Amino acid sequence: MFTPPRCPNRECSQHTHPRPGFYTHKGDYQPKCRPHPVPRFQCNACGRGFSRQTFRSDYRDHKPHLNAPVLELLCKGVGFRETARTVGLTRRCLELKARKHSRTAAWMDENLKRRIAACQPRGVDGVLRVHFDEFETYETRRNTRPITIAVAIESTTRLHFAAIAAPIRPRGKMTESRRAAIEREEAILGPRRNRSRAACRIALSKAAQLHPEAEVVLLHTDEKTTYPKIAKRVFEGRTLLHSRTPSIAPRSARNPLFPVNHEEACLRDWMGRLRRESWLVSKKRRFLGLHLKLWGAWRNWVKVRFNRDKKTPAQIRGNAPRRLSFHDLAGWRQDWGQRSPSPIGKGWESVGQLAL
Repeated sequence: MFTPPRCPNRECSQHTHPRPGFYTHKGDYQPKCRPHPVPRFQCNACGRGFSRQTFRSDYRDHKPHLNAPVLELLCKGVGFRETARTVGLTRRCLELKARKHSRTAAWMDENLKRRIAACQPRGVDGVLRVHFDEFETYETRRNTRPITIAVAIESTTRLHFAAIAAPIRPRGKMTESRRAAIEREEAILGPRRNRSRAACRIALSKAAQLHPEAEVVLLHTDEKTTYPKIAKRVFEGRTLLHSRTPSIAPRSARNPLFPVNHEEACLRDWMGRLRRESWLVSKKRRFLGLHLKLWGAWRNWVKVRFNRDKKTPAQIRGNAPRRLSFHDLAGWRQDWGQRSPSPIGKGWESVGQLAL
């Protein structure tokens, strides 16, 4: 039996500090898309009516049974058009559904990681181990709109801290036709700015926020000249041990940067829009960023670390009692922050009440 965790009205006193019995049961209704009835309730404080669906991310969705299959296909390298054909949706409907539930998955990942930072993690020795790197892709046109993606992961558990997409200036061999194309786009869109440093700073800040009590940071990067200054700024006040490896070193398992190189290879394989020489390329950077957040939530809470493992990175770190599913990613709404229903708990527990 579902028990409402709080009043969904943000202005109601029972939203932030709900007391037992703040609601009255008002029967139920039978939706066409579900085999079971949905209970209705009314808040005794503000008088607002709501139902169990008010707490679900598939509230007012058409064909909610397709949400989990859509997210699964998008996290496993299938493009939008082929996903739409497979599940029986139009491309536009698929895009809207994917964007909505990608935001939910991104909020869920952020909420749970904030809860991790607020609790003392089990089995952590006070040292933050981070692997960090960048790789490039593009939006719309390869020659004129390159993008850098800054990736930060935990070295041992492979917990995904962040993957931030940002524009960079076109570089490399400049032919007359390429210069003309760049000039035409700059006349319409303005000069393309290099946001690589900002992306790196945000990605490393996500790592620093997850482990605020760590006094020592072991950072592994390549020899890009901007990384030391950014790292010192982000991890100011901590002991920073920065290991730098030449990017031209063989990308084998013996390479100190193998964890992040492997993560980038996984990203290119499991996200069709990041593959080289592919027509699944992103048209707009903001939707690529949204897809990266969905992938990060899947990597942390659904996907096992390696094929030989039976646990996700969050489970290995001791921050999740079980492996989540794609139904959990598209389950309870997560836009209330720490007051959102927990995807790990029983639905009437909030994220802020979890004992991680």
